[in-house]
Amino acid sequence: MVGKDFQGLTELEIVKLIQKKKKRYCAIALNELEEEINDPELFKRVRKIFLDSMNNYTRSMFTVVGISVEGIEDD
Repeated sequence: MVGKDFQGLTELEIVKLIQKKKKRYCAIALNELEEEINDPELFKRVRKIFLDSMNNYTRSMFTVVGISVEGIEDD
């Protein structure tokens, strides 16, 4: 990862901050979806689609600002 600086934050700090917020919002959304979807198999499929979409969206946001997140592990 190149040492870019965004408003005083390094690339790694930005990635960690966004991942933390994404996890929080995903957890809230999935909890609400689970309350609405009574079929466990359907919820499992919806959960996978939702999380895959969020991950793809987040990855595309990082790409737009020039941050490569490949190989970075979540804490």
